[in-house]
Amino acid sequence: MLKFELVGPKEWNISNDDEPINILLTASSVTNKFNIVTDFITRLAEYHGEDFSKWFISFVRNCMNETKRAATVTENVEVIKNYVDEYLESTGIDYNQFVDETKAKKNSILFRGPEIAQIIRLSCYLKVYSIISNSDQYALGKQLHKTVYNRFAEEVIKTEVVSKIFDVVKTKTFRYKLTDKFMWEYIKTIQCKDIGIHIIEIFNFIMNNIIILCEEDKNPITYFVGVVDESVKWFLRSVYKGSIVYDDEISTEDIHGININNLVTYSYNDTLGRLKAIAFEKIYNELEKENSTRMERDDTDQYIINFHNRLSTINYISPLCSCLVFPILSKMTRITYVHFKTVSGEHAAILSYYLNNLFQKIFKGEYSSLFTLLDYYPLSSPSINTTYKIKSIHDYIDIQNKYKNFYGFNTKKMPHKILCHFVGRVSRINFSHLLSGQKLPGIPLGKVEADMIRFYTLYFSGQLNDKINELTQKMNADF
Repeated sequence: MLKFELVGPKEWNISNDDEPINILLTASSVTNKFNIVTDFITRLAEYHGEDFSKWFISFVRNCMNETKRAATVTENVEVIKNYVDEYLESTGIDYNQFVDETKAKKNSILFRGPEIAQIIRLSCYLKVYSIISNSDQYALGKQLHKTVYNRFAEEVIKTEVVSKIFDVVKTKTFRYKLTDKFMWEYIKTIQCKDIGIHIIEIFNFIMNNIIILCEEDKNPITYFVGVVDESVKWFLRSVYKGSIVYDDEISTEDIHGININNLVTYSYNDTLGRLKAIAFEKIYNELEKENSTRMERDDTDQYIINFHNRLSTINYISPLCSCLVFPILSKMTRITYVHFKTVSGEHAAILSYYLNNLFQKIFKGEYSSLFTLLDYYPLSSPSINTTYKIKSIHDYIDIQNKYKNFYGFNTKKMPHKILCHFVGRVSRINFSHLLSGQKLPGIPLGKVEADMIRFYTLYFSGQLNDKINELTQKMNADF
């Protein structure tokens, strides 16, 4: 018989009268109540008998093999769904018992019996899958996890269930906005966290964690409402630093919509945050690679610690970010240029390093003097204005005569002013390397100027659009 045994705070043994399998879980809300998962899987095993137990042990053991893990999970999605569907059908639970249509008003968010059944079914699918998805050792990568999750949720996604859950989160949270209006304004001003961002965070938390913990004989909507209440109370309590009394009634106000700018801002920040995480991963790999090639190897962790200590001292944003990194990333991510202007010096340096990593793959050595500077950060505040005039005026005139295209206009004056401004701001800065911390002894200004003249002339004339598309494909592959 399939058995689960808790052997540590986040550690479980799984056995079926054989050698136990050890599973180490991640720190999460699911882990805190993992007995709900194990109890459900035990009931599945009791209903289906030895066939299920053997399949389950084989499933987990195959997932322990990194080369088989992805194929094992994807091949068993339908198997898991069949086991769960058959069990739930046998319970005979009538989910209409959780619905009282007599209390529903015109603007109420009403979940009908079949919709609640869909939520419970998805919850049960995810419980079985959480043995892998919530494991510290065997979880799939983010992209593949999303694919598997969507396959489990395909029935729910086709209906209005997901939008109704979002409406519950939105309506309940806005209820607190009515009673704590000034506190939310305070939070928005001091913590730069708008209520729209909080709504999306709670919704994602419910869909990724809380929905797994729903029990098949209990109303999941009541559970969701409780999670929203506790989340908002905790959030506001952390600001109030005191006790607050709230009305626990279920809100059914008709919320017409939240500020679309909040959603856009959240999406922008989410994308930039993921780019930063990707860049960190590449930097860590580079630090490990550099350490491995040294005659006397140091502790790689110390390399990383030194890197983060150096990162925390970055106070200024390189002018190359303003004139190169941000415009290119804006085209690649479709995040507005203005939003890039809100990032910190540390974040800007990380994005600059990441973009140079992509440049090296696409441009293959071209504009090397210019792109090399993207691995550096400024040690002093860059000047806002400059009187610099580009020296290679003949090269500038020649390439301008060749392309005669500045965003569709045949003008040499405007790009000349822009290039003088760009080169001038870069020319008088002391730079330090992001990974090594070594100061740049001197900027090869002539070569940098030549690279900038050619690069920006082609960029302004649209000649680099194909290259930017390739950069975008590389970036999307990293995601």
